[in-house]
Amino acid sequence: MIIFKTYFKIIKKLSLPLSIYIVVFLALSIVFSYIGNSNNADTFTQSKTRVAFINEGEPSALIQGLKDYLGGHSTYVDIENRTDKLQDALFFRDAEYILRIPEGFTKNFMTGKTVTVDKTVVSGSVSSIYTDILINKYFNTARLYVNNSKEISQEELVGQIKKDLELETEVILKSAGKNTAHTSAIVYFYNYMPYILINIIILGVSSIMLVFNDIRLRRRNLCSPVSNISVNSQILLGNIVFSVSCWAMLVILSLLLYRQDMFNLNSVYFCINSLVLTITILSMSFLIGVLIKSRNAQSGISNVVSLGMCFLTGVFVPQEMLSENVLAIAKFLPTYWYIRANKAIGALTNFNMENIGPVVSYMLIELGFAVALISVTLVLSKRKQLKGT
Repeated sequence: MIIFKTYFKIIKKLSLPLSIYIVVFLALSIVFSYIGNSNNADTFTQSKTRVAFINEGEPSALIQGLKDYLGGHSTYVDIENRTDKLQDALFFRDAEYILRIPEGFTKNFMTGKTVTVDKTVVSGSVSSIYTDILINKYFNTARLYVNNSKEISQEELVGQIKKDLELETEVILKSAGKNTAHTSAIVYFYNYMPYILINIIILGVSSIMLVFNDIRLRRRNLCSPVSNISVNSQILLGNIVFSVSCWAMLVILSLLLYRQDMFNLNSVYFCINSLVLTITILSMSFLIGVLIKSRNAQSGISNVVSLGMCFLTGVFVPQEMLSENVLAIAKFLPTYWYIRANKAIGALTNFNMENIGPVVSYMLIELGFAVALISVTLVLSKRKQLKGT
């Protein structure tokens, strides 16, 4: 096993650059995991719309009631009632919603006439829709009392509206099982894992291939008592051991960092999916090792492949934010299906065959890439041997 031992002597010399990649990945994983966790559904807080409230009519209990009600869901901003000032406020986002109560609004409303308020909002503002809902909710409730209680005073009306609008319905979300993986940092850790796996496996495997593919060394090996089959088998074994060791090291890191999240079936499938991707990356590294001829090309290809695959397929940028054209290209890359599988695994609460089916399909597609890459590598390697280069 002299070739196998030599393999890891070469890998040992690469320990510094490999360690740098691991440290960078670890830092990124922790940072992005923290950011992702701070934005999940369990930490939801209602954002308040910045509203400029302008009453052009006489002060009334009805309008004051509206202002008090909106005040619980909005932040009022004081802006001078001039067109240029209001336009500037919208442009600079000092206010997102300008509400005007026209003159005679209260009198007309209390007598049952159809009335409307004037509004000016920031174009495309989602928060303005929520403010519209609150205003409609207030006046629709008031309209019910006005239509059915002709002699009701404004003070009584506002009191009844306040009482009704304070009623809330408790909503409890239930699932068929625990889904800790979906909202935990472990999801983000495994989503970013392809970046480090691609870099360190390409760096390690291609470095070995550069050494053993050197024409002078190959000729010396042909003269040695070790057969060509034995040499190739030991190199293959070394590549497999190296790649699986890299994968195992990252899995152990996830166990150390996220112990509470790892002991469930979701995490088992995350590990299996990352192992399948490791096999695919190993196949890709074989191909790169056969094609490159210098260490300068090695580092360039490693960076281009890792960053390109990660940005295009949803590793760094969520797939939901990518355009259809980008996703169409991404489907020809294995990391796209890896992320799809991770997303499906994170959503699993019931592990029956119907739910697991899509995950298995995505993993099989990843393995399909591995088979295709190995096939191309074998063809190119054979041609290279026949040419004697």
